[in-house]
Amino acid sequence: MTSKAELRRQQILDAAAECFRKSGFHGASMSEIAKSFGMSAGHIYNYFESKEAIIEAMIKRDLDQALERIAKIQGEKDILKAMLGTVDEGVQRRIERSELDTEILAEAARNPKVAATVQATDSIVRDKVAHLIKGIQPRGKPASCELGLAAKTTILMALFDGLQIRAIRDPNMKADEVGRVLRSVIKQMLEN
Repeated sequence: MTSKAELRRQQILDAAAECFRKSGFHGASMSEIAKSFGMSAGHIYNYFESKEAIIEAMIKRDLDQALERIAKIQGEKDILKAMLGTVDEGVQRRIERSELDTEILAEAARNPKVAATVQATDSIVRDKVAHLIKGIQPRGKPASCELGLAAKTTILMALFDGLQIRAIRDPNMKADEVGRVLRSVIKQMLEN
C-alpha cells in the first residue's frame, strides 16, 4: 500500500512534469508547481530539496516503470513477439512524453548531476535491453553475433529516443503507421 507521503511525492512529480513540459525546467517555479495542485511552495521542500531533486525523482520513477515493462517481456516465452507487442505503446509513450523528456535531456546537457543520473539510468536500461536481445539470438549461432549485441541495443534504443524529436518536429506524425514500420524494422534487425 502506498503511504500518504509517497502519494504526495507522486502528485508533486506529476504536477512538476506538467509544469516542466509547459514552461521548461528553468521557466517553471516551485510556486507554480505547488499552485498547480493546491500546495504551498514551502511544503514541497518537505518532499524535495530542489527542482533538480524533482527531476532526479522523475528519472528514477521512469526507470522503475521501464524495468517493470522489461521484466514483463523477459517473462514471456517468445521474447521477440513480446517486444514487438509493446511497440505501439512505446511509440505512443515517446510521443506523449516528447516535451518533458527533451527538457530533461536538455537539463542533463547543462547540469552534470542530472547528466550522471540520466547516464546511470540509461546504462541500467541498456543492459536489460541487451539481455532481452541476447535472449532472442537463436541457439547455435556463432559467437560473432555477440559482437553486434551492443550495436543492436543502441539502435533499438535510438529508434525510440528519436521519436521524441520527430514528435516535436512533426506533430502530425501518424503513430500507428510509425509503429507498423518500426515493428518490421525491429523484427528484421533482431532476427539477423
